[in-house]
Amino acid sequence: MIKRTAEVVLSVIGMLFGMVTLFGFTAIGFILDKAINKPGGADAFTEDYYKQLKESGIPVSEVPSAKQILDMVHTYAILALIAAIIFTVLVIIGLVCITGNKKPVLAGFMFLIAGILVTIGGFVVAGFVPGLLLVIAAILSFVRKPKDPFAI
Repeated sequence: MIKRTAEVVLSVIGMLFGMVTLFGFTAIGFILDKAINKPGGADAFTEDYYKQLKESGIPVSEVPSAKQILDMVHTYAILALIAAIIFTVLVIIGLVCITGNKKPVLAGFMFLIAGILVTIGGFVVAGFVPGLLLVIAAILSFVRKPKDPFAI
C-alpha cells in the first residue's frame, strides 16, 4: 500500500487557494454589478471611466465602451462562479478517489482538469499557484505506483 499524503496535501492547498481565487473574482464582480445597479451607479462609473481615459490620453475609439466593460464584468462573475463550483466538485472527487489509494489515475485526471480550469478561470496570473499545485498532485497520482510484492 502506497501512501498518498503528498497528493492529498497538495490538492487540499490547491483547492483552498483556487476557491479563494475564483470565489474572490465572483464576489468582486457581483459587488461591482450591485453598485452599478444602484441609482446613479452606472452614470458615475461611465463618467469616471471616460474621465480617466481623457486624463490618460487614450482615444475613446481604441477601448471598449463603459457599457461593454460592465457587461464583461457581469459575464465574468457568472463564469467565475460556474468555474468555482465545477472546480470544487472536481477536486473533491479527486480527493475521494485518492484517499485509500482507490483510483489514483482518476484522481490524477480530476486534479489535472481542475488545475487547468483554475488557471484559465483565474486569469492565469491569480490561478497559477493553485493550478500548479494541482498539476503536481496529478503528476504524482500518475507516476507513483505501488511496489510489486513479487519483485525481488
